[in-house]
Amino acid sequence: MDNTSILLLLGFVGSLIAIMTPIIKLNASITKLNVTLDNTNKVVGKIDDKINDHEIRIVKLEEHI
Repeated sequence: MDNTSILLLLGFVGSLIAIMTPIIKLNASITKLNVTLDNTNKVVGKIDDKINDHEIRIVKLEEHI
């Protein structure tokens, strides 16, 4: 291998690293956001259940008045 081939190979590897690093970081960020959204959806679901329970109680109380 002559010098130009080595430089071409090193340039290719360097470019590949420069492109792949932000993609990997972006993938990690997207994964964290998905986990956060899943946890938020679970909390909202629990709050919705509590609100429905309270609405049912209010309706039953109003029926007795």
